[in-house]
Amino acid sequence: MRGFVSVLALLLAIPILYAENVEITSNSFEADETRRVSIFTGDVHVKKGKDRIDSQKLIVYFDKERKPIKYEALKDVTFKIVMDSNKSYEGKAQKIVYFPKEAKYLLEKDVFILQKPENRKIYGEKVIVNRQNGQARVEGGKKPVKFIFNVEENATGEGN
Repeated sequence: MRGFVSVLALLLAIPILYAENVEITSNSFEADETRRVSIFTGDVHVKKGKDRIDSQKLIVYFDKERKPIKYEALKDVTFKIVMDSNKSYEGKAQKIVYFPKEAKYLLEKDVFILQKPENRKIYGEKVIVNRQNGQARVEGGKKPVKFIFNVEENATGEGN
């Protein structure tokens, strides 16, 4: 029985121990220990699992324990966010903020998303993508939210 409890404890701990690495490359890097930020500029590429963010500037904010609490990508931002169900969001925005503790992305200003595999096009001023619950919310601003998608119709006239 004791061996079973040890194995069960180990299996329950695996999700806590598992964390995806974040890889950041850029043309330059600067750190400010007093403000607890790291700034990457020029051809910034961020990889976290299957997710990707490319921009010209990235600011990483840290807590007192030096753990990242927020990533802020600015200027010419493109992205690919892969959801657990193999659904993905690809597109661009002027700004993307990622909150690792909540696994939440905030996309702002002139947001365009191509939702795959459905090939739905989404336009808005503010989009929130929550990887934990698989939900997305789109808000307009000065411009309305726009969705473009295909609707298959019954070409034979059956069902009318």
